[in-house]
Amino acid sequence: MSSPAFGRPDPGSSEGAGSTFVPAGSSRPGLAGGEVSFCLTEVAVALSDAINLVGIEDAGHGRRVAFMATEVGKAIGLSADALDRLFVSALLHDCGASSSLVLRKLVGASDWEESAEHCLAGHGLLFGFPPLRPAASIILHHHDRWDSPARDQTEPEIALLANAVYLAHRADALCFAFKQDEILLDGGAVRDGIARRSKSHFSPELVGAFLEASVPEAFWLSLEPRRIERYIQDAVQAARPETVDARHLRQLAAIFARIVDAKSAFTARHSAGVARLARVLGGLLGMSSDVCDQLEIAGLLHDLGKLRIPEEILEKQVPLDAGESSTISRRGFETFQILSRLGPFRNLATWVSFLHETHSGGGNPFRRRGPRIPFPARALAVADTFQALLQRRPFRPALEPDIAVKLLRGMAERGRFDPEIVEALERNLELCRAAAVGDAA
Repeated sequence: MSSPAFGRPDPGSSEGAGSTFVPAGSSRPGLAGGEVSFCLTEVAVALSDAINLVGIEDAGHGRRVAFMATEVGKAIGLSADALDRLFVSALLHDCGASSSLVLRKLVGASDWEESAEHCLAGHGLLFGFPPLRPAASIILHHHDRWDSPARDQTEPEIALLANAVYLAHRADALCFAFKQDEILLDGGAVRDGIARRSKSHFSPELVGAFLEASVPEAFWLSLEPRRIERYIQDAVQAARPETVDARHLRQLAAIFARIVDAKSAFTARHSAGVARLARVLGGLLGMSSDVCDQLEIAGLLHDLGKLRIPEEILEKQVPLDAGESSTISRRGFETFQILSRLGPFRNLATWVSFLHETHSGGGNPFRRRGPRIPFPARALAVADTFQALLQRRPFRPALEPDIAVKLLRGMAERGRFDPEIVEALERNLELCRAAAVGDAA
């Protein structure tokens, strides 16, 4: 197998060299047109990183499920292609759950009546992106019990792979329930819990394979964070790159956006609105059609780090305290961490991570100012805030466009935004309003 088509970026190559964490400032990612080569496993890991932010208390669930499911698959002699599908599906099995509350219930309950909802949501997210369509079918069925009538209506291989994901998910949930200071003390209880569910929840063949694979201490020690990370990175290095039409990258970005926007009812459709408005602003500001394409994709990706923020903070109806504000301020850096390891979107990480910088240099997380913030990033910042002002939030109603633009003008005067971009929005207020809320212009 060949290595991934893309390596990690060199943050130290940016302006202000010597800082090891500041992203480089590229203005033309060049995603539009033609074909793009990327590593599907790398994409799955990045999506998994986003999903893992939702869990907050335990960010490694998807990785551990991928490890256990794949080791079970090896034990029953799955082909290399089937193992690849199983690994990707296991990484992404919870992509339909953007709520911390839902994830806690999924991990805490062996049978939960509402679990089918996140299976359907995950299938809907992935099915439209051709490279992930095989995983979508597995995710659709990954909470089907082995003794369920649904298994008889499912393609046998999909049913088996989906059940392997379910078994690994349940094994990790049991690890969490029985967790002691030493991971090796959990193994016996987890093995017993899986064995008791043979023929009911899980395929006897898969249960036998799990019991065989989990005998060595190395199986359990591999679940520790630094070792599971090495396992994941080895899988990325071994994966084959794929080639897709560059237009499919917007579909991939939309998957990320839908995961983010499902986090809270108050921010539903926010990313799509920012994407539309950013594209319009790019055109108004004289950017090329290629850069406008990239602005739209960046708008879809801009809020990935918000998944790290608990719903109780996002939906709080009174002012945030210092600790909650600090949690909010992490989102730009979290977004950069996800996108900077994903080849097709790596250069967009710069634009998106500078979204919360200010023209005067008082923003976060890199404290850039003025010309050191790429112009597209400044446009995204205005699009993000204007769209948010037009949406209802827990602490205020949706604002009228003229009030929203007045607030933007005041922020520009105080150095938060580039005045030129705010002026362009104000001169074309109805066009920008329609783009932000999704109306026909």
